[in-house]
Amino acid sequence: MHTSNETVVNESLKLSKALPKELYERVCTTLDIPTVNQMMEENEKIKGILPRRSIKEPMLSNRKCLLIDRGMDSDTDVEYCPSDDEETEINIHQELLKKPIREQITWNTHYLQPEREDEKTLIKKADDLTERIANEFCEYMKQLGGEQQSNLFSPKAIKELFQIEFDTHVARSLRVISKELPTIDEKIAAAVGKPEKSCYAALEREISRDIKAENCSNKTNAFGQSLPRHDQYRAPNNNTKNQWRSARYVPKDLVTLKAVWEGITNLRSVREYCRWMIDHPEHRRPPYLNSLGMFDPAVLEAKMSFQNQYHEAPTQKPLSIEPESVEHIRRRLSELAETNLGQAEAK
Repeated sequence: MHTSNETVVNESLKLSKALPKELYERVCTTLDIPTVNQMMEENEKIKGILPRRSIKEPMLSNRKCLLIDRGMDSDTDVEYCPSDDEETEINIHQELLKKPIREQITWNTHYLQPEREDEKTLIKKADDLTERIANEFCEYMKQLGGEQQSNLFSPKAIKELFQIEFDTHVARSLRVISKELPTIDEKIAAAVGKPEKSCYAALEREISRDIKAENCSNKTNAFGQSLPRHDQYRAPNNNTKNQWRSARYVPKDLVTLKAVWEGITNLRSVREYCRWMIDHPEHRRPPYLNSLGMFDPAVLEAKMSFQNQYHEAPTQKPLSIEPESVEHIRRRLSELAETNLGQAEAK
């Protein structure tokens, strides 16, 4: 097949007449020659190009137009193809050559010329100025003389004295040990909205899986023959259900909820709770309160009236000293006084 355009077009026309449409398109794709439809579309595009100056007419094509006003009687319509339609491949070598030479060369080499002052960035200029000031200060201190030259007067030490920034990254200054956790705490799981990742939820799933595995039947035979030992499956017998989901002994105080309600039945909140439970009998009642009759309206009202009368009762009067006890104290004091006088006279 010839390479000229006319020969390619003629041969494409001959193939379109001789072959079915699908087979014709496949052959053109394989031979990399244009089809008839593609050639017709290219011809329409060429015919659709407007001249430089044209009469103002509505643009029906999908091409974008720029309106350029040159101060003349008529405007000029300029068509251009949008860059989005053109598929351009990025050449990494050209992109590298477009960068400044300092960004192209990142290794140490003597072929690289020293950076000029106008090419330096503001940060580079500031660093050079700081370095020059530190060197001049060190030279000045050395010229003053002295028996011993301090290690403090070095450019590096001088710059560290006036440094106000922190160069070390936090992630580099701290030791970080990453560790994948199978579960997380309940509060963290609730905060992030992942309750299934909590410890109790994971434990519940593992218990359910163990119980399901124990209920599976043993698989030791297949097609009337015994399976090899490494292919056999025997259900574990760890008694997981009885260990985790059954209670052999529960204290009676917990069953009756005596441990919860004992000693606080006289509180107002407990009485209001019992009154609410009387109005809502569909809820389960604590056996301990039920044994005390707290859910009987008559008993509850009697207890409440007794509590009110007890609080409203007048306070007891202070104890008064009886007259007999006062006379006894006086008699005792007189006896002690007579005894002391007798001892004094005897002396």
